[in-house]
Amino acid sequence: MTQNYLDIVYLDCLKKFGGERSSSAVFHLLKGKKSSQTIQDSKLFHLSNLFGMYPALKRKEFEAAVQNLIENGYLIYSEKDVLILTKKAETLLETVLKNKPLPKSLNGSIFSSSGFLFWKRLMLMTQVLSHTKAGSTKYLPVTKDEKVQRWVKHFFKRSSLNKMELSDGLYQEMLSHLQRFSDREAAIWVYQLTSNQRIGLTYEQLGEKFKEDAEYIKLLFWNVIHRVLEECSLKKHQYPLLNSVIQDLSKVHPLTESTSKTLQLIQLGKSIEDIARIRHLKLSTIEDHVVEISLNDTAFDFSMFLADDCLQVIARKIEELNTHQLRIVKEALNDRYSYFQIRLAFTRL
Repeated sequence: MTQNYLDIVYLDCLKKFGGERSSSAVFHLLKGKKSSQTIQDSKLFHLSNLFGMYPALKRKEFEAAVQNLIENGYLIYSEKDVLILTKKAETLLETVLKNKPLPKSLNGSIFSSSGFLFWKRLMLMTQVLSHTKAGSTKYLPVTKDEKVQRWVKHFFKRSSLNKMELSDGLYQEMLSHLQRFSDREAAIWVYQLTSNQRIGLTYEQLGEKFKEDAEYIKLLFWNVIHRVLEECSLKKHQYPLLNSVIQDLSKVHPLTESTSKTLQLIQLGKSIEDIARIRHLKLSTIEDHVVEISLNDTAFDFSMFLADDCLQVIARKIEELNTHQLRIVKEALNDRYSYFQIRLAFTRL
């Protein structure tokens, strides 16, 4: 069996979970499921870089890939009925990641959603400007996303620059970014753009062109996108056009809509019980929200839910046990603390 790089991603996630999470947790992580558990797992197991990087991943495809890894001796079930890596898989993973490490600027927890939308907008803008410059008016939009099409039309209408000026400005800003990357990384970006002269290449076509795994090409590309988004957010005046493409997308601490409502009530001094009653939600759901808030905001003060001295006790026990399993920690502390309090402690480690 020949592994593509996506198999390596699956193995890497399962290795980092260390037998403490099921394969379903990998699927939800890569899909970017907006649940407190998945968000918490991405932080606790140092997998934030891959969160939401495969939103189109199908359950059947994922399960088939995992089954193939089992049949080929890369995965086995532990005594806890959770998949773990075999020595064969450990060797494969070490070898592949040594030659093709996961790109360092990937940050799916922050940029996965905004990155996908940013690229759709940029592709369509580039296509429109290229055809305008060439005097061409007949072409099929590179994306069928009507929201993106409306956004781009509105962008051109409200801009103080004409399309020729926008074309030159956008080119200079992209060039400034791409000069910081390797020739291959820059080419992967450029070859995906559609102009009046050519159609953008797919990951598979880029893989053939560079004699590289298409899945690895994909991650190299999104690594560039995420680094560009980070640079634009830090240097807004240096990249005014690109920043204007993302200014309504950037979220430093992305919270689900429901969690944001809970946060507003916490800031008003409401207790968990009050919030559950006001919002007509289960107490456990509000607890999930509090954990999500703490994960995304290290400055969040949760002392009203877990006192500092209790936090220290739980933290020491977690470090002593070297586990992410709530039940093990709870039992070791003689059930003195709730699962909710232990989860909060995990967010500060």
